[in-house]
Amino acid sequence: MTSPRRAVLILTLLLTACAQPGTPGVPPGPVITTTDFTAFDTPQGAGSIRLGRSGRLSVDAEPHFAAVSPDSRVAWVTLQNNNAVATVDIASGTVTDVRSLGLKDHRVPGQGLDASDYDRINIRTWPVQGMYMPDHIAHVAIGGRSYLLTANEGNPRDETLSSSDAVRVGTLTLDPAVFPDAASLQADTALGRLHVSRPDADTDGNGLADRLLSFGGRSVSVWDTDLALVADTGDAIERDLAARTPATFGSEGTISSFDTRSDDRGPEPEAVTTGVIAGRTLAFVGLERAGGIMVFDVSDPTTPTIVDYARFGDPTAAPDSGDAGDLQPDALLFIPATDSPGGQPLLVVSSEVSGSVTLYTVQDTGRLALTGRYQAAPFAFGQGVASMSAYDRTGKRLLVVNRVAAGLDILDLRDVTRPVKTGTLPLASYGRTPTWAAVRPDGLIAVAVETFPKTDPGHVLFLNADGTLRAPPVTVGALPQMLTFTPDGRKVVVVNAGEANSAGTVDPAGSVSILDVSRALAAR
Repeated sequence: MTSPRRAVLILTLLLTACAQPGTPGVPPGPVITTTDFTAFDTPQGAGSIRLGRSGRLSVDAEPHFAAVSPDSRVAWVTLQNNNAVATVDIASGTVTDVRSLGLKDHRVPGQGLDASDYDRINIRTWPVQGMYMPDHIAHVAIGGRSYLLTANEGNPRDETLSSSDAVRVGTLTLDPAVFPDAASLQADTALGRLHVSRPDADTDGNGLADRLLSFGGRSVSVWDTDLALVADTGDAIERDLAARTPATFGSEGTISSFDTRSDDRGPEPEAVTTGVIAGRTLAFVGLERAGGIMVFDVSDPTTPTIVDYARFGDPTAAPDSGDAGDLQPDALLFIPATDSPGGQPLLVVSSEVSGSVTLYTVQDTGRLALTGRYQAAPFAFGQGVASMSAYDRTGKRLLVVNRVAAGLDILDLRDVTRPVKTGTLPLASYGRTPTWAAVRPDGLIAVAVETFPKTDPGHVLFLNADGTLRAPPVTVGALPQMLTFTPDGRKVVVVNAGEANSAGTVDPAGSVSILDVSRALAAR
């Protein structure tokens, strides 16, 4: 009998043609292998994985981000809405495992949260469990062992217009056997305003909510490569923000939005990347809602400690004025000193709401020193003008995804104190807009492009330094929102989110594509 996993190997979709037969130096084989999560649709395969309306992981999975092992053999892919991480074998292009990340217990001291936007600052324990629901994930080697770091943003599932994944605790009927103090818990200054998962609230089907699962861990977690939890930062991020920047606590980075996010995922750690500075391993974490970058020392992976917090901007300014500084950092890029134009390690912060790219020098202490900044003009609030940046070390430049221009803005970094825009690589003819870019050390550019509608298959482009096509576009899954070269440069891992349309009537499968670079470049 053929196993489900064997079946998915047989049915793996080959979306583009093979390299031309006889191409010198290029072995025959597929340019791309795309795999989905059909093998985990069985009850045994789904296990404790959080599913959506369909009850099938192949439909409900929406992959978000990938980290790749140093030997280029394994990719770990976050399934944010499913509160899970998938393991992908790169050589075969198959998903070999999907692990639920479990629940975070907010009843435990040190694991609290501020649950209400009506109570100013009130971080404490509550009878709530949090789904980690990470967005970005990073691999790091410490002491000869491999670990995974996740930024536990949280995100409700987009359902149809008549259905919602999220509901406020105050609107639920709580089971009195589990919550004897339901009346006080459901006060607006307690848990009443907190958004929790509607489908996960009633576990025994009696119409009463017997558990409260909130979205996101509001933390950074360290896992081993089998997805066993090594450490979690608990409520340290919220407590640090409350002490450093009380006027903007629970906000979207401005005083005018004070405490508006406490009921809805708090500071939202979204992006995470790592770097080694003066012998210490540091994790840099972008806080999407609170704004700014928090730096953790993870040299001892069992006890992450906060080193610094930095944010550029004027929190008294109106968010859409152009004067509030960096709003919603969406992607982080660490450039080691050996590759940096100025010979110092840099952290590049791309903020899509403010349309800005900010450069920090990472000091030996781990603290961030503001070095340079680029603000897109004209100012386009919340339109994704600078949603991520890729570094081309051969040209000492940043390639910045500009969703308004449907292209890659080029920033000259030869003077790191003054990033200067020198042009744009237009990509609109290949789809609606680019979503992510990566640059191989030799300067080869890979770009993920979504199409219209977003439920249609997207594309990956391979470009020369001047933006001309190096090879024909490669068709991948729906909404390719992230890609990365493997460390050996031979493959590209593409994360295809497969999000449903706004009405919920079309929901393509989430998937992962593995592209063979040499075969793609040899294709005609």
